[in-house]
Amino acid sequence: MADYVADLSPDMICLCVDSVITYLNPAGRVLLDRKADGASLIGKPLIDIIHIDYQPILEDGLGELVEADSLPLMLVDACGHPVEVEMRVLPIPAEALGQGAMAGTLAAARGPAYLVHAHPVGERMQAVQEILESERRYRSLVNLALDFMCLVDGQGRITLANKSAQVLLDLDADTLMERTLPDIVHPDYQAMIELGLETLAGESGLLPLKFVDRQGEAIDVEARFTALGRADSFMLEARDIRQQLRSAEAVREREQRLQGILDTVAEAIISADDMGIIQSFNRAAEAIFGYSSSEVVGRNLSVLMPEPHASHHDGYMKTFRSNGASGVLGKGRELEGRRKDGSIFPLELNVTELRLGRNRLLTGIIRDITDRKRAEEAERRYKEELEQKVEERTRDLRRLSRQTQGILDSAGDGIVGLDMDGKITFANPAAAAMLGYEQGDLQGRAANEVFLAGEGRRKGKGLRIRAAMRLGVMGQRIEQTLVARTGHTFDAEYAASPIEDDGDISGVVVVFRDISDRKAAEARLKVAGTVFETTAEGILVSDARGRISMANAACARITGWMSEQCLDRTVQEVLFPGNEPVFEEMVAELMARQSCELEFWSSRLDGGEYAARLAASVVPDSVGTSHRIVIVVNDITQRKRDEERIRFQANYDSLTGLPNRALFNDRLDQAVSAARRAGTMVGLMFIDLDGFKAVNDTLGHDAGDLLLKGAAGRLRKCVRESDTVARLGGDEFTIIMGNLDSPEGAGQVAGRIIESLTVPFDLSVDDGKVREGRVSASIGIAVLPNHGDTSDDILRHADAAMYHAKEQGKANYQFFRPELLD
Repeated sequence: MADYVADLSPDMICLCVDSVITYLNPAGRVLLDRKADGASLIGKPLIDIIHIDYQPILEDGLGELVEADSLPLMLVDACGHPVEVEMRVLPIPAEALGQGAMAGTLAAARGPAYLVHAHPVGERMQAVQEILESERRYRSLVNLALDFMCLVDGQGRITLANKSAQVLLDLDADTLMERTLPDIVHPDYQAMIELGLETLAGESGLLPLKFVDRQGEAIDVEARFTALGRADSFMLEARDIRQQLRSAEAVREREQRLQGILDTVAEAIISADDMGIIQSFNRAAEAIFGYSSSEVVGRNLSVLMPEPHASHHDGYMKTFRSNGASGVLGKGRELEGRRKDGSIFPLELNVTELRLGRNRLLTGIIRDITDRKRAEEAERRYKEELEQKVEERTRDLRRLSRQTQGILDSAGDGIVGLDMDGKITFANPAAAAMLGYEQGDLQGRAANEVFLAGEGRRKGKGLRIRAAMRLGVMGQRIEQTLVARTGHTFDAEYAASPIEDDGDISGVVVVFRDISDRKAAEARLKVAGTVFETTAEGILVSDARGRISMANAACARITGWMSEQCLDRTVQEVLFPGNEPVFEEMVAELMARQSCELEFWSSRLDGGEYAARLAASVVPDSVGTSHRIVIVVNDITQRKRDEERIRFQANYDSLTGLPNRALFNDRLDQAVSAARRAGTMVGLMFIDLDGFKAVNDTLGHDAGDLLLKGAAGRLRKCVRESDTVARLGGDEFTIIMGNLDSPEGAGQVAGRIIESLTVPFDLSVDDGKVREGRVSASIGIAVLPNHGDTSDDILRHADAAMYHAKEQGKANYQFFRPELLD
């Protein structure tokens, strides 16, 4: 019975055992062999009658095609002519064939048997050829693009790549088509790719990315992902920006862009446990569904679903816990969601599973596709009449054609096609925008009317593209200043390449881009380099370990180290020799605040001292994984010396070098405050030199000055290093003694002072005569807290005690007593 049905079928029917043809019906013999018996085909492998372009479909055996719908396929007849068919494959058990040749063949078979049904569709070939021709033209345009372009499917497989992509990655076309997107992306950027192509395609601007070429070298690019139509396919366009990375501004922008992508995701991300209970709900989810995170975390996912899915959801989760969810994991699906206000909206869902020990966590990435659905519906209505004329089996080729057009429309470079007369046949939006035209206004215009040069005597004159076409001078990249229709000029890089059609040149495609930003960045770098070499401030650049990589000429003038001597030495060695604490202070400031300012004394290479003011900042690299340190150094030696001289003059007596009245008052206040806090004593002596006026009057002021200097030296030797000896003026001196054990201790010091000052002073001057001066001392002593509670109290009381000592015959000391104030 099976043989009878097969013989009457107008379509080709054959029986294959182990992928070998064992039976072929009459329609199949006529279709492939033109002979009634078809004997030449029996016993041949089925793959021998499959066109070479379609043979990979059968590489895994006929069993892989059983569940597929009708497949568009190309057969080859006995004369080598292609025969287009739609093919289906069915597994055949022996009992299904009844009696006959087919049944007998199957009974003797040792391997799996399949029934192959092929329906000829030759009448569609003309439409298919037209689409293939269009596809070839679009592929040619993509191949001529200056930038990296490729198509990637939803699983990250590269399905199409242009010549620029092959050059950039140093891979031939076949090798590149065997790679996936993660294979060519640098490991540092894998986290961004794991966000999903749908997420990346949702970004409106250029994304920072890094590729890896055949040698493993990193390639910095700016990339853009574009979803193409309704298919699970994306276009990746990338531009090599390694040269642009010399600009610090570009580095910062890329860094901020990358950080924004990793920290914020435009899609809703919701995670739930295997019971369907919501565990996390990001901000994008809040915006899409209208719930706050606190309102839904801990609730069932069904709160976000319309009926009947909400009611059935617990059953779905039970099935998942029992059998897993391999059928939905990693696959994008279009469903409907329910917002807090009850409104229903379309969404796109991609579910992934994370196992934490025995626990399973489901994460859904959700995009609101309301606008896309509306656009698709509008497109569907617009193309309804066209789609009715083309059967379903030709839609794949038409979709590919639309994808190529999408590449042109979304390309950042201007792309313009010219015919052999130099007339514009097409132009993408980027080209129209850069040249100052509406896209539709360019078609039909002459190239030399649109492409105008903008420098010197040729300003406003058309480029001789048509002449280059005639001379065959094409393929070279040229930089030129162009003038837009508005009069605005911009630096451009362009190249012209021929469009070949069956071996004949039918036109030219011109690809150009605006390189004004790149030119400006190069100019800024040149200015920065001039400033670096000519500034009077020393500038050093080091890595994170402090090893110097750059030093300008000013560093030699300040530190004594020549620029070339600084290279590969450490910052500590050049700026902080023997000054470890200041270096550690700088490092701590940089770690805490990423910048610091310091003033310090250091040594030059020749040993001379200098004072420096330092400003240092940490500059991160493009991805934030390492950094450099920029240090600016000023020589402030003269300023420091001036400040020290002024400070000394304001606080010290110029003759004796002792603290003056101002510094004495400050130190007395400090000693009194410290004693109050600690509960200790402070002693104050008021000293007047007896007999000084007579020495000054008889021997002269020079001798008097020598005596005052000598007296100051003897006073310092009679006290502790922590005590303060001051000259208030004339022959009046004071001594502040902190942390006294008892008032008697102050009396002992006063006794040593009187004894020391009774020794004659050598007051000889340059005239060779020997002169001696004799003085004694009257000393008044007040002790805090015994003789007062404040600085003013003990100062006044010590003065009173000193006058009392003079009244007692001089050359003695007296403690303050209250009756001295009467």
